[in-house]
Amino acid sequence: MISTFGNLASTTEWSEIVFNIITITGGLILVTMLIGNIKVFLNATTSKKQAMHTRLRSVEWWMKRKNLPQSFRHRVRQHERQRWAATRGVDECRIVRDLPEGLRRDIKYHLCLDLVRQVPLFHHMDDLVLENICDRVKSLVFPKGEVIVREGDPVQRMLFIVRGHLQSSQVLRNGGTSCCMLGPGNFSGDELLSWCLRRPFRERLPAASSTLVTLESTEAFGLEAADVKYVTQHFRYTFANEKVRRSARYYSHGWRTWAAVAVQLAWRRYRHRKTLTSLSFIRPRRPLSRCSSLGEEKLRLYTALLTSPKPNQDDLLL
Repeated sequence: MISTFGNLASTTEWSEIVFNIITITGGLILVTMLIGNIKVFLNATTSKKQAMHTRLRSVEWWMKRKNLPQSFRHRVRQHERQRWAATRGVDECRIVRDLPEGLRRDIKYHLCLDLVRQVPLFHHMDDLVLENICDRVKSLVFPKGEVIVREGDPVQRMLFIVRGHLQSSQVLRNGGTSCCMLGPGNFSGDELLSWCLRRPFRERLPAASSTLVTLESTEAFGLEAADVKYVTQHFRYTFANEKVRRSARYYSHGWRTWAAVAVQLAWRRYRHRKTLTSLSFIRPRRPLSRCSSLGEEKLRLYTALLTSPKPNQDDLLL
């Protein structure tokens, strides 16, 4: 109708004149609203991009002023891009933090409950414990190749992996390295559980038993040491549960590594005894060969080394 404006033959019917006026006016209003919405969308998109470019320019100026190496600059740029892709410039933590306490807890419980339930360690906990955990967890994003924690450093938080994979490596005293992979559903920082439940309590944070490195872009939930202490002290009955203890041991990479070496040692002992039994029917039993003895002693050494970070029964009060 608007495209034919001015090409229509005039009429003397007042009803047609009113209809044409209403139609043309409505079309103009709709076009104006459409243009306004497009303008608002473009302004919002442009403002976010301008904010991103402003932040990147500030970061570039800071890195140049501090004379950071190119490798560090590349990691900073990669982190900023991934953070922008994940949040689109929206600070979710700040938005939720400024809300009233009751509303904040309900929103975080709604947003985090399904993801927290994916962690096997939380399967046997009641809703009250999960609500307190959801209120304290923080969403974290790590780029590929990021060293999250180094072996021997104080453990600052527990990490519950939601997406991505981590490599956990532990250096042995003889120079060897024990490695395992952590994926969605696994967690790290279980040393904090032993630290919180130890009696008498020690203020010094426990040392990390392994080094964690991201193999790809990883999303995880982080529970700080103070929050772990709060949850374990206020809901001690939950963490004294037999099912929770078994889940913590099963999904702990430290317990898994220790168990794998213990099983390997037991299997080699079994094979060695079977070999000696079969040879005893052929010729008298002779002392173990030097090579076999050295292999078993080396494996015993590995077991002793890997048993050192093993959690104690008394530490977990289980």
